Amino acid sequence: MATSGISRNSDVVMYYCCTICKTERSVEIDADFYCERCLKYFCRTCINSHRQHGWWFYKKSPYGKDKIRKWPLSKKMETSLLICIIHKREKLTMFCLDHNRLCCSECVELYH
Repeated sequence: MATSGISRNSDVVMYYCCTICKTERSVEIDADFYCERCLKYFCRTCINSHRQHGWWFYKKSPYGKDKIRKWPLSKKMETSLLICIIHKREKLTMFCLDHNRLCCSECVELYH
């Protein structure tokens, strides 16, 4: 699972953004940690100020990118996975058994 990727328009997409930077500074910075207790993402700068759970909890969580499988799916990533690659404004709503593929309503009309 990637933390950032290339979108269909060749712009960089941040799938996991630092919660603090986004809410307080209105800047999207790629997250490096996720705190299971706070349910927040942190960049390398903001994680240094995140010691509210005490040292014992700090060793267990937040999870770094090495444990990214424990991070929940972000809304941006969920949205990008549910949108049709061909028809960018359509959601994937159907599955074609003949082509073994997810498709939107427009794909069904045109190709299936």
